[in-house]
Amino acid sequence: MKRKFLAFIFVIFGFQHAALASETATQPTISELEQTISNLQSKVRSLEYAQTSTETAISKLQKAINSNGLAIVFFGFFCAWWAKTTGRSALGWFILGLLFHVFTAIALLIKTERGT
Repeated sequence: MKRKFLAFIFVIFGFQHAALASETATQPTISELEQTISNLQSKVRSLEYAQTSTETAISKLQKAINSNGLAIVFFGFFCAWWAKTTGRSALGWFILGLLFHVFTAIALLIKTERGT
């Protein structure tokens, strides 16, 4: 019985020692850790740059929408007014004017000129 117990203890400590030995063998060196840190820092810098450029593009888009939004609504009202004076659906042409602004105004002018 004592022999089985001793064999069991040796097996447990032997596995623990083997696990500790394998952990110490796979630990990276300081230079490898420094290289990993350097790689991670460069990735963070590139992500920060991408975020900054995206924020810049978004702010430019918001400015364009703010400055052109009034013109788009104007085209919608123009198309609705023109359609109403020529006996067409004002709401439909207003929506088309909002979605396709200049093209809708041109189409409405052509339709009115042809008389269709």
